[in-house]
Amino acid sequence: MYSEELVEEGFVKTVSNGFAEILISNSDKCEECTAKIYCKPGDSSDRTLIVKDPYGVLPGDKVRVSISGSKILFTSIFIYGIPLLLLIIGILLGYEIFLQDKELNSTLFAFSLVFLYGVIIYIVTQKRKVNSYPVITFVSSNRNN
Repeated sequence: MYSEELVEEGFVKTVSNGFAEILISNSDKCEECTAKIYCKPGDSSDRTLIVKDPYGVLPGDKVRVSISGSKILFTSIFIYGIPLLLLIIGILLGYEIFLQDKELNSTLFAFSLVFLYGVIIYIVTQKRKVNSYPVITFVSSNRNN
């Protein structure tokens, strides 16, 4: 998975600040796809995907997007792995720190660590310092130049 590259085709829905929202049709492969953490379900049988736009695409353009397996792995670790690790560490550390109501206090401590981590991740991603977005690799435009 680390060296594979997932490729999908779709149409540009919206464009904003170097990013584009791509409309991708659902397929049978969607249930097994490891990149589901990037797709958002739409109103119908379509999914949307936020991607980097190095080409300056316009709404309606047909595009091909790709994302490397290493980015999927990296993102999965940050979304699932680190919070799980923080929960375990928080519970174990809480049992050593707290003298009374160890179960309750260590659980609250663990959830507080995960919440704090979530806030930090939210702030960092809002500033767009995370470089794990899929990228447009091909554009087929119907523009008349």
